[in-house]
Amino acid sequence: MKWIVMLVIIWVSGPGPVGAQDALQTYDQRPPTRGRIVPEAAYPTYGAYEDLLFELARRYPDRCRVEVWGTLSSGRRILTLRLTQGIHTDWPRPRVLCTAAMHGDELAGYWVLLRLAEDLLRNDEHDLLRQAIVYINPLANPDGAFAGGNHTLAGARRGNANGVDLNRNYPDPDDGRYPDGNVHQAETRIFMRAAEQRAFDLAINFHGGAELFNYPWDTFRTRHPDTDWWRKVSREFAQRAQHDSPDGTYFKDRSNGVTNGHDWYPIAGSRQDYMNYYHRTREATVEITTAKRLPAKELPLLWTSLRGALLGYLLEATYGIHGMVTDRLTGRPVRAHITIPGHDEMQSSVYSSLQSGDFYRYLAPGTYRLQVSAPGYRKRTLIVSLENKQRRYVRVALERVTDAVPARKK
Repeated sequence: MKWIVMLVIIWVSGPGPVGAQDALQTYDQRPPTRGRIVPEAAYPTYGAYEDLLFELARRYPDRCRVEVWGTLSSGRRILTLRLTQGIHTDWPRPRVLCTAAMHGDELAGYWVLLRLAEDLLRNDEHDLLRQAIVYINPLANPDGAFAGGNHTLAGARRGNANGVDLNRNYPDPDDGRYPDGNVHQAETRIFMRAAEQRAFDLAINFHGGAELFNYPWDTFRTRHPDTDWWRKVSREFAQRAQHDSPDGTYFKDRSNGVTNGHDWYPIAGSRQDYMNYYHRTREATVEITTAKRLPAKELPLLWTSLRGALLGYLLEATYGIHGMVTDRLTGRPVRAHITIPGHDEMQSSVYSSLQSGDFYRYLAPGTYRLQVSAPGYRKRTLIVSLENKQRRYVRVALERVTDAVPARKK
């Protein structure tokens, strides 16, 4: 009986499911007017998070803007930083999306993307913001993360306010428009609209629960046509993370830190497959911590281990084939289909932008035959060779097919 009483006392007085709120140390102050904004080893509360994003935009008005992608019924917002040189101009550049915490209890990515944003604005050592537009959404599921209230992460949970797993809620190329049997949630609709409006070329989605780079597909056993490229970039990510971790033990789950999604475990309704299939965006799901709710004191060490791998992946946007398709006579941009015959399938080809004619194709080293076509124009074929970490520019001027029949000579 004595032991039973002792066990009851331990259970009542012990920490809750988070371990202790102190482990998820939160920061609830207005951002400082000088020095670093992102706390070194603490997660911002929801209010501090909003203040932090707007302070970054205030400090760096030529390179940073806050976009409000949507407001949830709770009043919390899906906020995204748009980072690029010449923030008020829109010359053609690849568009990169970084997002985290779509599972509200997988918290480390929330802090990591805040740190990434501030580091890029303070010291863009690789000149990424001149070469690309980087969209950073640190908190994709604020209702899940702050389910216990805006001042605590102790009640963080996987699903949104309706208890829906957002990474099963997207249209799926194999299992249909509503693969989980739920209507598309507000968060899902917000991201679907953003993908439609911004046409991202490259993306990364941070999760927690493992240390692993997960590449497409999640829903198909069949490999993605660009699997050689995916294997290359995923292996480079894992190797850099392993190298930069102080004890060399980080990021070694599954096949040494890399897996095909279906090989790990098949799922339907993932955002990764939605983006790759329906929007032809090269998006990866990256699990960055074994602990879903990483103690705040471990965040600086995580950043040391992850920083180089993350920047290396983002720089992939600056490699590959960068092209421009225009009308030969007018010079105006043309919306064209760029495909590699015998290689592309399952929506792996890309399109040039209607507004500016630019396109971006990320490929493993090799020689490729690109076919460029558009309604009303003659098809063109180009041979392009790529080396590792190389960028090749191509300009394609398409000739219109005239409907007029030439007059016959007498």
